[in-house]
Amino acid sequence: MTAVPAAQVSAVLAWAARLAAAGPAAGTAETAAYLTAKAAVLERIAAERARGGWSPEDVTAAAGAAARAREAAGTAALAAAAGITRLED
Repeated sequence: MTAVPAAQVSAVLAWAARLAAAGPAAGTAETAAYLTAKAAVLERIAAERARGGWSPEDVTAAAGAAARAREAAGTAALAAAAGITRLED
């Protein structure tokens, strides 16, 4: 079983902090890229948990978090493609 590298998780967390600091000024393209990277990490964590014998509830929770991040990334990418530069709350 290959663990998700801590450096990869740390990079996604640092990216999240930068976007949070930017607030509404964070662009949709960057938000989409971040959410895609986040989804990829969460998908690897979910797969790792499934292979590692974690409980079905834990695997489902990790997979659900990944799916929600992937969906949000798609929404942000569509907004960016439509020329929407900022996502409002």
